[in-house]
Amino acid sequence: MKYSKIISLAILSIFVLTGIAFADAIPQVTDAKNLPIVWTQSVYNGSGADISTGIIVEWDYDTSDPAGTAFDDRTNYVQTCDSAGDIWTAGVTPWNKGIADGNRGTIIVRGPAIVQKEGSTTVTAGDIVESDANGQVSAHDGAAVDEGTLGVAIKNAAPADFPEAAVIWIHPLQYDKD
Repeated sequence: MKYSKIISLAILSIFVLTGIAFADAIPQVTDAKNLPIVWTQSVYNGSGADISTGIIVEWDYDTSDPAGTAFDDRTNYVQTCDSAGDIWTAGVTPWNKGIADGNRGTIIVRGPAIVQKEGSTTVTAGDIVESDANGQVSAHDGAAVDEGTLGVAIKNAAPADFPEAAVIWIHPLQYDKD
């Protein structure tokens, strides 16, 4: 009898743990010495294309139309950023955690993250950064009206196993430069 209770408890634990895989998270217990601390948000990719790992995403409210609900244009649909400094910048997909089309996923909305960049793209530590037209990181040009930034560059190069990436402190900010 004890054995069956242990098995039942183990199975229940698995369901509970899998249920939080897409939970929004502001960490309550952290290990700042050994682990990056990030805030995440649950999202849905209804864009028609997969979103790669370490890619900057934007809110996709035009696609946000959950069947049978009254929440059109108000759910957390995302797509790859498709313009430089997009005002709709939402965050970045975690490394090794892209979001397939038609699936739920998670994005980092605050904290350090590895973000893809083109090989020739240079950002300097301390630069304010934004998305380019492919959802990759670039230095913020600051010239346009109604722009969004992704955050601040911590380092132009990521660890050796991520050669085409930069480390960015994610903190999206939209602004109007009139």
